[in-house]
Amino acid sequence: MTARQLSVPFLFLILANRPLDAASEPPPYGTEAVARRIDIGGRYLNIACLGQGRPTVVLDHALGGSSRDWRHVQRGLAATTRVCSYDRAGYGHSDPGPGPRTSSRIASELRTLTDRAELPPPYLLAGHSFGGYNVRAFADLFPDETAGLVLLDSPHEEQADRFFQTEAMRRLDPHGSLQYLWDSEILGSLSAVDLEPFARLLGARSASMQGIIGEIAGFAESSRELRSFPNRDKVPVVVIAHGRRVLTGGALSDQLEDQWLSLQKDLASRFKHHRFIVAEHSGHTIPLEQPDLVIDAIKRLILEHRP
Repeated sequence: MTARQLSVPFLFLILANRPLDAASEPPPYGTEAVARRIDIGGRYLNIACLGQGRPTVVLDHALGGSSRDWRHVQRGLAATTRVCSYDRAGYGHSDPGPGPRTSSRIASELRTLTDRAELPPPYLLAGHSFGGYNVRAFADLFPDETAGLVLLDSPHEEQADRFFQTEAMRRLDPHGSLQYLWDSEILGSLSAVDLEPFARLLGARSASMQGIIGEIAGFAESSRELRSFPNRDKVPVVVIAHGRRVLTGGALSDQLEDQWLSLQKDLASRFKHHRFIVAEHSGHTIPLEQPDLVIDAIKRLILEHRP
């Protein structure tokens, strides 16, 4: 089975990672953050910060996105504390990074970035879509430096396994080819040529193609990494799920949307200190469609857990 033949069911597996619908422009907030390219050891990552105070809020974008996706949230939070958005390796104005592009590697690079940018802990991290995987990995690696997590329509580490069990996936993949691809770890060995059709279907911009291809290849391994997340009782978490359905097409789409919402609720329940919120007026691009909701959730988490 070729990459192109696999593309349709694969998109459902990484539903969380695609900006599925265009977001209307919310009202502007404040001023623009000034971006800097920081050397993290022979490579440079792009980061932009606004405001002063602690904890430092760090914003991680979706697969195929960029730091600009957080601009309204960042401006709205700048009066409360220091807030920074950045481009992961291979995206925007950041240099490509070494593989495999798993969430644990990305989290380690982020910690080097905050150190080199002279941003001391603690950090409150917000991750949109695949960015949620990365900030969870950060909390796993650096629990004593993590003040809290906000996960916006972030993947569930068991979403692939659960989607394979649904009637919708059985209809899309009746021979189990996609599940074999996932379980056998072939996905991580596919070449950039194999994976480019996936990246283009996800709307990847040319500047982000290398980043998105690497993260697609590492997606299954990133999911496996998070299954052993040990700090569920320590880190306070807010999970925000989209409330406006983004898939249309009848019963099949309804099943996938219902499964997604169920997974989001389950993700929240896995943390001892959690809050679950539905962004009623948003599709998948919550930071752009309902920035005020995100701003309020982060502010509340800061107030509840600030020393």
